[in-house]
Amino acid sequence: MNGWQRFAVLILCCFTVMVLYPDFDASGWTFIGVAFAMWTGVIMVLSVISNLFGLYKFESLNKLVFFVLICAIMYSLLWYFPQEDKVTPINKIKYGEIPTKDDIQRGLQRFTFNFDFVHRKATRKENFINQDLDKEEVKKEIKKKVSNTTDELIDSIDIQVE
Repeated sequence: MNGWQRFAVLILCCFTVMVLYPDFDASGWTFIGVAFAMWTGVIMVLSVISNLFGLYKFESLNKLVFFVLICAIMYSLLWYFPQEDKVTPINKIKYGEIPTKDDIQRGLQRFTFNFDFVHRKATRKENFINQDLDKEEVKKEIKKKVSNTTDELIDSIDIQVE
């Protein structure tokens, strides 16, 4: 295994953990970034040492190092990956909460982009076509905006009259 293959496995491990345990917030992205940088450094050091001492010639040693590296990466990701419910993935596994098909679908949705939206004013969430909106909540929001606007208009009229 060379460094590029180890790097690809690191990407695959991070992606797998993020898909299997999608209940993370912004701190999860930060954690993955820091873990990714740290493990990239470890892979670079292993590659330099392997090339320096010619360890790449010993296939069984390379396989052992690769296995230990994968175990260490997965251990660090599963043990420390932050979740919204403050329970790490390794503890979820320990208590029998394995990822379900719904978890995997939600995890994959975090890495997809919805191309079905109206292009004008695309930043407003009311303009997305396939988005499930709570109609009562939208009505309350519209009433609130309308009442705020009418209150502002009434206040401006009062000022002009006086």
